[in-house]
Amino acid sequence: MKFKALAVTCAAAFLHTVASAGPSWIDWTNLNTGTLTIGSDVVGVSLTGSAPLNQFDGDFYYNNGSTGGIAPTGTYGGYQPSDMLQVANPSFFTLTFSQAIVNPYIALVSVGQGGVPVTYSFDSGVSVLSSGGNYWGYSGYSVAGNQFTGYEFNGVLQLQGSFTTMHIGVGQPEFWHGFNVGSASVSAVPEPESYALMLAGLGLVGAMARRRKAKQA
Repeated sequence: MKFKALAVTCAAAFLHTVASAGPSWIDWTNLNTGTLTIGSDVVGVSLTGSAPLNQFDGDFYYNNGSTGGIAPTGTYGGYQPSDMLQVANPSFFTLTFSQAIVNPYIALVSVGQGGVPVTYSFDSGVSVLSSGGNYWGYSGYSVAGNQFTGYEFNGVLQLQGSFTTMHIGVGQPEFWHGFNVGSASVSAVPEPESYALMLAGLGLVGAMARRRKAKQA
């Protein structure tokens, strides 16, 4: 019916997202703050919880002869991560975003060693998009729900969902490993006219439902 179609249109107008061509990555200005630029949206990022060891320009680790550089067939699948936060000890990080990001990517460098696995835990189930070598080689991984364990792992993971806060737990100590977070889309803030359209549509749906009920009485 027409009023059902209008309701669907209103919901679509309210629940849209803004996407870029590929994942952008957090540009960390220090250990606790950064920005994530997705298309024309600049998302502020803050990190609280455990203090990372250091913050690096990660190009040295992501884009080199051992990883295959920026090639789609390389360790990082052509996703081109940028900065990196270095971690050594069991840690718990909370990342807060000024605007919700959708289906975030996690770039990892040298997570675990052959005999020293390191587990990352996330807010939702995790999938592995790419993996491969780095200076230290590659020894694989395992995934169990929202937990990822590396045994000398380099590559890119992805979570599903929309996040204004993201929690990352690291379970075991190691010499060091690194991560960064990226996204290709943000949840759009509806414009005032979108709210008006949604409310008008819902009002029309309600009015037509009442008229239909009155005719049946």
